[in-house]
Amino acid sequence: MVRFEHPDYLWLLLLVPAVIGLFFWYWRQRRAALDRFADRELLDHLAPGINRRLPWTKFILLALSLPLFVVALANPQWSAQREEMQRRGIDLVIALDISNSMLAEDVKPSRMDRARFFTTTLIDELAGNNIGVELFTCTAVMAAPLTTDYNFVKSVVSTAAPYQISAQGTNLAEAITTAEAAFDEESANHRALIIISDGEDHEGSATSAAKRANEAGLLVYTVGVGKSGASLMPVQLNNGRSDYIRQSGGGPATTSADMATLEDIASSGGGSYFTLSGDSENLAQALRAQVDRIEKQEFETQSFSSYDSYFYWFLAPAVLLLLIEMSIGYRARYEAVS
Repeated sequence: MVRFEHPDYLWLLLLVPAVIGLFFWYWRQRRAALDRFADRELLDHLAPGINRRLPWTKFILLALSLPLFVVALANPQWSAQREEMQRRGIDLVIALDISNSMLAEDVKPSRMDRARFFTTTLIDELAGNNIGVELFTCTAVMAAPLTTDYNFVKSVVSTAAPYQISAQGTNLAEAITTAEAAFDEESANHRALIIISDGEDHEGSATSAAKRANEAGLLVYTVGVGKSGASLMPVQLNNGRSDYIRQSGGGPATTSADMATLEDIASSGGGSYFTLSGDSENLAQALRAQVDRIEKQEFETQSFSSYDSYFYWFLAPAVLLLLIEMSIGYRARYEAVS
């Protein structure tokens, strides 16, 4: 099977007829200028050593080298062999809190921004596993099913925001239950849930939900973002003005991160609790070390073809033609001087 590694370069082949046309136009203009200067018999007497075929020879060499260079840039490849690879990993859901409390700016630039950036880093670190993303407030939705399309998963994370779920509040138990339903039955004991939240829980049943999930073969990890203490939740209004999330009475509402709840959830879920600080990469690596301890399952066998490159088949003759063209020009100049 033949393919080109960089097929877009093949569009440069359109330059070949353009260059040929330009040369013919130049040659006609040159002939017309010489005819105006003197007739051809007189020109032969004025320049007896002129080689009329030399420009054509040099042009043909250049014209032949150009498509060869283009094909070499595109890098033609031939399939060497077909290989099969057995992929192993776990099913993993990342549950991202998008409740209004994540708008608090007690960590910069905000809890939401910090959580999104970390989640993207975590997805890169956990590549090789089936990864899904769940967004939750008081309800939860699987925004990205379990997949190996990590670019899609990261695009879902990059746009995660409270406006995506109109019902607000935080129900961590609902997040755990919804994540459980996303796993296949065959993945029991090969699955994990990572909850990224500020820990506010308006229902209070998340610990028992984590325990039940763990008994069914799910490990629950939690990552806390935010600080304890009252923090305001800024919001951008439709008219462009800035305001704060407000209580029913009209005054600004406040939020306080609850890391103790997240620690209890992780403990009941058989996992570990982590605090999201400024070093997202190290934290992602620490979580990867935890996830790697989970027994892997075998996923589908993936077949792929390996290819060998043969650009040099075209590059070598192209360079050779150019060297010949340059040597002809040098030889002609040398003979004219001598």
